[in-house]
Amino acid sequence: MDSKFTDEDFLARWLDNRLTNEEQAELENSGELNNLKAVVDDIGTWKVEKFNVNKGLEDLKKRKKLVITPAPQRKQSKIHWLSIAASVLFLLTAGYFTVNYFITKETTITTEIAETKSITLPDGSVVEIDALSKVTYQKKDWENNRTITLDGQAFFDVTKGRPFKVVTETGSINVLGTQFNVNARAQIFEVKCYEGKVKVFYNTDAEILTKGESVIAKADHLINNTHTSNAPDWLKGFSKYNETKLLDVVNDLELYYEVHIELPSKYQDLQFTGTLTHKDLYTALETLFTSMEISYKVNNNSVTVN
Repeated sequence: MDSKFTDEDFLARWLDNRLTNEEQAELENSGELNNLKAVVDDIGTWKVEKFNVNKGLEDLKKRKKLVITPAPQRKQSKIHWLSIAASVLFLLTAGYFTVNYFITKETTITTEIAETKSITLPDGSVVEIDALSKVTYQKKDWENNRTITLDGQAFFDVTKGRPFKVVTETGSINVLGTQFNVNARAQIFEVKCYEGKVKVFYNTDAEILTKGESVIAKADHLINNTHTSNAPDWLKGFSKYNETKLLDVVNDLELYYEVHIELPSKYQDLQFTGTLTHKDLYTALETLFTSMEISYKVNNNSVTVN
């Protein structure tokens, strides 16, 4: 065979369908095209036999007593084709891992304290990411795998199409085209549907939600609830609380402001009902602690509750 047809660069371009018209015609006229195709087909049948160490040592001892003579010229053809096959196999393998790497490479978006982000996915779906949250997905394979991993809180406006899935450490949500919010922070798992329909999975529970319905995880099951809002409160710049433990409220404030709040244990189980802004720390603190008749002191980025 002409050495030109066994060159690795030539083989790589042939495997990738990048030969020029002249090169393709020359290969076809040479009569070697079928031979190359046969090599590629044959590679798929290769398998490695299990190696017997003891037998290998015995063979090595025997070979020490043998006189090695040059192989007959007719063997060169087989060796030559094995060399070509090895080159083709290398190129195919390298190509597979290169393509596989870029297809499976994940895209990750994170937010810091007091930061929110809005991203548009390849299909036009929009994800609004709350503070101190992370979403991960595969951008290259998005058309076939519309799956997002969420740690934190995010609002999803999903375009219709293939099934869309949100996976969290606690539970998962399956949708086709809808608007919904997922809060999956620490021990919290809550899903609210604002449009369309979603299916929520948690442990052995599965609930279908439509507009105005929500679920929250308690113990080992989901509890159904309703809401009347058309979008999550955090997207509007505030949070609403209804008989919520003060410790949970304080933890939320630390998400939206770069501040540390020292809350004594005697206050942690007290309950708060009201609305707190995400736009002004001093207003939020005044609303929270004054309404509960609790004194506090602000020192730079630290708040001490007395």
